[in-house]
Amino acid sequence: MQITVDGYIEDPEGRIDWVESWEDEYDLLDRVDLAVLGSGMYSIYEQYWTAALNPKGKLPFSGKEPTPGEAAYANWAARTPHIVVSRKPLNINWKNTRVVSDLQEVRELKQKTGKDIYAVGGAILVSALINYGLVDEIRLMVSPVLLGGGKALLKDVTERKHLKLVSAEQRDHGKVFYSIYNVQSEGREGR
Repeated sequence: MQITVDGYIEDPEGRIDWVESWEDEYDLLDRVDLAVLGSGMYSIYEQYWTAALNPKGKLPFSGKEPTPGEAAYANWAARTPHIVVSRKPLNINWKNTRVVSDLQEVRELKQKTGKDIYAVGGAILVSALINYGLVDEIRLMVSPVLLGGGKALLKDVTERKHLKLVSAEQRDHGKVFYSIYNVQSEGREGR
């Protein structure tokens, strides 16, 4: 997830205009064969990545053309199965996407063999996945921005979790990439 130094993923008005690009800065795509996201994020995600499939098209939110990295992610997203966690019916347009009503199905999929499962977001889903012990690794791209309020990424985590920093690396434009391992996931089977 991309976050600000003060831990937010959106400003108080729900804007994400502080994010320069949504390309895969985490080097995950070759390791992942399933993505999971929350219902609040799905329609925006689908709209954005469908638009990014057109290399000369304008992206929602920024009005810019997709970067080569965003085009690569859009192609990956178009062919990779996605699960949306929602208790309400949703209008799903992507053929590679299905809706599940609870995290038990995610737990069952995680126990099967396969590549990694990528929790794309949003904040409510990520916190719920952490609370249910379904997150092995957290990858954060911290942007040198202070929003002073908004939607916090991990505000709904309900108990202390012991984590181990795997790596921290400064990237372009003052961003810092963190890879953090969930110590409580050690020894788990599956993906």
